[in-house]
Amino acid sequence: MLGFKFRLEGLYFTTFRKPTSTSLIMSYSIPPYTTIRGVIANALGLERDNLSVQDWIKIGIKPLNFSNRSKEMAKILKLKGTGETHQRVFPSSPMFKEFLVLPSYDIYVAGENDKINGIYGALLQPARPLYLGSSDDLVDAEPTKPIRIKEVYEKEILGVVEGIHVNCFVERIPYKFVKRGNDFSLEYKTVSIPQNGVVSLKEKVGCWQFDDVNIWLA
Repeated sequence: MLGFKFRLEGLYFTTFRKPTSTSLIMSYSIPPYTTIRGVIANALGLERDNLSVQDWIKIGIKPLNFSNRSKEMAKILKLKGTGETHQRVFPSSPMFKEFLVLPSYDIYVAGENDKINGIYGALLQPARPLYLGSSDDLVDAEPTKPIRIKEVYEKEILGVVEGIHVNCFVERIPYKFVKRGNDFSLEYKTVSIPQNGVVSLKEKVGCWQFDDVNIWLA
């Protein structure tokens, strides 16, 4: 299996909105897996509702900078209607919006050779501008060349790991979309985000070795 990493850096600030937040717009510490796949799909030029990327690759996340947070007062416009039709009325309400200042992450992706090579080429020359969070939150993506990776079992993992572990921030992150009939629902994963970059586990877990680092992929 081939894999590579690419650096995602927010040029200014961004918000990975937690859908359960209402009176306060709160942000996840890391980009959800669904968001990362959206960046890749955008680079490939796929259609908006094309979710095929989630079947192609596995993803690992190493946070580099996400602790610098701030808030602003935002005016939120809301549509009135059933969802099928909407009135041309936009009730609004002010609320605080949390955002991450200059966030950056190393994203690891792995999969079949042709898919990985295609994604690598697309990140070098994206079909559309790349963004995180909202369409105003532009990002740079700097990929490394694909390499052959191998599965190993280790206790020291660089970056995000599934489950609850010590010396970590724990968040429940959107993982992928699941289609049920004509509707879509979200599947979540509970992950630990290390405070110092490395998670030390009590027992060995399956992970993937990129050069000399161990990355947990989901």
